[in-house]
Amino acid sequence: MTKLKIAELLLFAMAAFHCGISEDIEVIMGNCNDNISLPCKATNRTNTYRYIMWYKSEKFPIIKRKNNDYTYYNFTSISLENKETLVLHKVQPSHSGKYRCYLAADVGGQNDESFIELNISECLNVSTVYPIPTPTILADSCPDVEELTLPWAVIGLSLISVTKIVLCIITVGVCDRVIFRTVRRKQEISGSKTGRSSCKE
Repeated sequence: MTKLKIAELLLFAMAAFHCGISEDIEVIMGNCNDNISLPCKATNRTNTYRYIMWYKSEKFPIIKRKNNDYTYYNFTSISLENKETLVLHKVQPSHSGKYRCYLAADVGGQNDESFIELNISECLNVSTVYPIPTPTILADSCPDVEELTLPWAVIGLSLISVTKIVLCIITVGVCDRVIFRTVRRKQEISGSKTGRSSCKE
């Protein structure tokens, strides 16, 4: 085998190592303010590792878990769930990008990693329309209206009737006295005239 063929095989092996054997990157779509879960597919190939670490754009560390110790880096509203799934809470368009899940192997083992792509839609600024409050009338604010019962109606009409009778009696008595005085005066005047005429004769 010539040296040229050996070089070609080496180049092919390197290209296959970097490109050919790499897994297809899954793309996850999300909306603004959603909670997004990013699975770590590397855990499907191994479950023995010293620690797990998530990166964004392969450079910026996000979170690290070693046993039960968690270290947070550039993100705050995040958490790790079953099988090292990274959960991003209330995502924004700035969360879009490529994420890397890295599993650091034990001594003598082989490290593993997986990648995933996240695309978040733009946030829509929708103005909130608040309904105009309508005045409500409470039941306790209105005075209670009691129904007029039959006995009270009879008593009321009786009082009105008695009042009219009393007023009529008083009116008749006053009229009688006025008439009596008027007649008496007339009699006195006529009597005095009769006495004068008898004296002249």
